[in-house]
Amino acid sequence: MSFQSPLSLLWFLPVGGFILALYLLRLRRRDFVIPASFLWPEREDEVRANSLFQKLKFNWLWVLQLVALAFLVLGLARWQMRQENVQGLTTVLIVDGSASMGATDVAPDRFGVAVNRAEELIAAMKPGDQMALIEAGATPRVVTGLANDPAKLKQGAESLRRGDAPGDLGESLRLAMALVGRDATSRIVVLSDGVFEPVGEVSRGKSEIVFEPIGKSGANVAVTALGTSETPKGLQAYVGVKNFGSEAAQTPLTVYADDRAIFSAEVDVPAGGTIGRTVAVPGDVSVVRARVSKGGFLSADDQRMVPGDPSGSLRVLLVTRGNLFLETGLNLDARVVLDKAATVPNSELAGKGGAGNYDLVIFDSVPEVAVKAPMTVTFGAGGKNSAADVGAKLGTPEVISVEETGVLEGVSFEGVYIASVYEAKPKAGSRVLAQDSKGALVLQRDAPKRQIYFAFDLLDGDFPLSVSFPILLGNLVDLAAGERQRGYSTLVTGQTIGIPGRDGDVLAVKGPAGMESVTALNGRFTLRGFDRVGRYSVGEGEDAREYLVNLTSERESAIAPASEFAIAGGEAVQTKPMERFADLWKPLIALMMGVLVLEWFVFMRRS
Repeated sequence: MSFQSPLSLLWFLPVGGFILALYLLRLRRRDFVIPASFLWPEREDEVRANSLFQKLKFNWLWVLQLVALAFLVLGLARWQMRQENVQGLTTVLIVDGSASMGATDVAPDRFGVAVNRAEELIAAMKPGDQMALIEAGATPRVVTGLANDPAKLKQGAESLRRGDAPGDLGESLRLAMALVGRDATSRIVVLSDGVFEPVGEVSRGKSEIVFEPIGKSGANVAVTALGTSETPKGLQAYVGVKNFGSEAAQTPLTVYADDRAIFSAEVDVPAGGTIGRTVAVPGDVSVVRARVSKGGFLSADDQRMVPGDPSGSLRVLLVTRGNLFLETGLNLDARVVLDKAATVPNSELAGKGGAGNYDLVIFDSVPEVAVKAPMTVTFGAGGKNSAADVGAKLGTPEVISVEETGVLEGVSFEGVYIASVYEAKPKAGSRVLAQDSKGALVLQRDAPKRQIYFAFDLLDGDFPLSVSFPILLGNLVDLAAGERQRGYSTLVTGQTIGIPGRDGDVLAVKGPAGMESVTALNGRFTLRGFDRVGRYSVGEGEDAREYLVNLTSERESAIAPASEFAIAGGEAVQTKPMERFADLWKPLIALMMGVLVLEWFVFMRRS
């Protein structure tokens, strides 16, 4: 509570003193002439009453008058009370559902506190108020659109879920702006610990942004690195542990090989520092896991898992001048470790000493050269080492036939616009997989190494926008991976991957949160449910694929709460509680009038 005019409280002293003085001063008497004084008995109280001051006697009248004065003075001092301030506003609540909100420095955890706070604000709504609810997870979600139904909003708050992935607050703010950005009386409330990537350019519109930070401590120790490699001493695992807190920490570190402990030690990690350990790993290990058992307030980064076979991932080199479609499509495949270059490094050229570092090299509108990789894919401009003799550019093709097996399984060129194709003639050992009115469109040669040639530039048309493009990339990776696709692959929390499939087919995904089913659409299973750390199994039987999902974001591990964040133009959004001061002078004056009425009633009864 507070007072706008606290000095007005001093009026109680003189006015209250004046009221009491009226009860202390002597009585004023009128003189009467009487025939004989002996007819009047002596009265001692008259002597006291006629003195200058008399002893104060309890009287309900002066008590009620002082109470009325107290109410009047409090009203003049503008007594105020703090209240939740959502009345008369259109409000959007953004609840951070990222990994750092799982920190337990507040009970039950930061996310639980944020949900409880959202429910408090919902309960403070008045008739006519509107509110919306947004979950700021890896993929922002509008949980409840603008509504004035507290029951519906509370149900939406109960459906909020937190993941072990970084959240996207910038996109959540853009969603909120789309809902209320033009309303000058609107307010966007961010319930978060402030642990998120810097917010990009956001047009705040006319809305006020309020940030209520959650969390107290930044103490956290995480496993930030784990990998395996073949060395002259055999298979070795490297483990890195980082302390994100402001004080030195000590924690047990254990390394497991298929859930069997092969190393355990107490490690000291300085504040803000990192320590590393190298551990010998026995052969024929499927999964290597490292864990710290005293990792601070966040548990999602206490462990990390990788396949025991260091060759389990597919190393891909993309030789390109820039192609966002290819980069994005390849990065969505969990098996791919992608590198990009404008030209092939000398160490990867055929004829140079040593083994190559890549399993697949893709030439994107760059002439193909001989490389060490066992498989190459070329789009557009061919070279002397391509699977076809490539000539001049021809006009827009008309696809005649497609071999719907292998690389082109599930791929259709129907309805696809290709502006031009290269004249392509198969070399010895090459076979035509797709043909158009101008000649060969797609060719493949399997010896002396596997080569696939596409007689068009990817950016010379709309094929990358078609549903067949991700299917084609999946087929190419499947072909390059061979039998290794049966092993484990690593993912980061929040990652989305695509798997080829026929429309309508259902794929079972089993993870730490249970089982869910995904239906293929446009020739692809799109899997977005990897939002918890742990092991996942996709598919059933021999076709099942295993994924190891880790939290790798050091920003999420640095759980120290922030008091502000910046948006468009570097403008800082600072801590600002969702509250207002309710002025109480009107009810106080009403109470005063009520007390005076009671005082008058008491006086009349005594009279």
